[in-house]
Amino acid sequence: MAELLILILSLTGLPLVAIIGAYLLMNPEKAERIAGWITRGIARLWNRADTTATALTVQGQVNEGRARFLQNAPPEIVEGKLKLRWKDVDEAETLVREGEVVVFMRPSSHKETNVARALMAYLPRAVLPRARRYLDPLTMRASDLVLAKSILTDPEITTGAIDEFYDEHVDPIRAQGGELRNRLAELDRIDLHGWLSRVLLSEYRLLGNELYPGEPVDAFLQDAESFRTWLFDVANQPPYGKCSLDYRGPYLNVSFIFVAIAGKLAAEGLGPYRKRAKRLLYRDRVDALYLLGRDRSIEAVKALANDLERDGVVASVAAYDYPLRADFAARIVKRDRAIAVCIRRKRADAEGPLVPPAEDEADLEALPQESFTFEVPEPKSPSRHRINEAGARG
Repeated sequence: MAELLILILSLTGLPLVAIIGAYLLMNPEKAERIAGWITRGIARLWNRADTTATALTVQGQVNEGRARFLQNAPPEIVEGKLKLRWKDVDEAETLVREGEVVVFMRPSSHKETNVARALMAYLPRAVLPRARRYLDPLTMRASDLVLAKSILTDPEITTGAIDEFYDEHVDPIRAQGGELRNRLAELDRIDLHGWLSRVLLSEYRLLGNELYPGEPVDAFLQDAESFRTWLFDVANQPPYGKCSLDYRGPYLNVSFIFVAIAGKLAAEGLGPYRKRAKRLLYRDRVDALYLLGRDRSIEAVKALANDLERDGVVASVAAYDYPLRADFAARIVKRDRAIAVCIRRKRADAEGPLVPPAEDEADLEALPQESFTFEVPEPKSPSRHRINEAGARG
């Protein structure tokens, strides 16, 4: 009957739309199926467009935040950009593809959640990809968390992503307690000074690259952890406290010089700092010498680094002038910016010891060992930061 009606309508010359409409009216079940096909097609196209737009937004925010973070830190510590792809899986998975880190994630309607999850899937594959296998897993897990916090506090990142990050990743760790919580607190204290990316991870990367692709060595793991402990001790010094500014291990050989006492600079200039640097580079043969300063001392640090850069024993100089974290003033002392300059010494060869210029030899012999007395902090208010020193040693 329906076919006969369609034939009659077609013979009358009615438009195709009218013919189809009549057919659907005569066959409501088929009309529902066709409507379902159309609806699914539209939904599929719309969903694909929506997830693609979401992926590009999240991917762009993470990559831009990463780029801004690395403007004032060694760029090599985070390798490869994020590429985001959706996949129906319970947990994010990452694959390295052509120098990029591809993250497959389960779709979520919350952009803030997507940003936090994408970043935490990305960092374990992007941060020190070669060196990680030689390092303590807890230390690297805590490093990923602290780096993620630094990136997510970027003002250009979606508002609310940092809260999602705390709720999903940090707060459960703090509630559970244990060694990961302690490690997180220690690395956060190191990062408070700006030394996590510019000192700790930078040294880890270089040594890891030298060991790669060999098997992990227990001695390197122990040395890396001892270096982390030493760096935390320096970062966690109380007012008037003194500690060694030299770390000597079987693999890592690092010294600090703080150009931070305004009275000494005004009275003696850079002479004492230059002498100490020469002694560390020539006599003590440090592999890496870090010149550190804050606010009014920044220009003095730059001047000292420029002077030492011309020295024949110096292989490279890398300077990072960066803003201190917002909570630095509440925790330590009211300061806004800091600088870290890494001076790497040329490796000794078979020709014998490196000899300093003749005019420096007497100064080097006469120069005593020094330790640094930290600045006396101004009165500070209780910290409101959610990653704190709770559980850290000391």
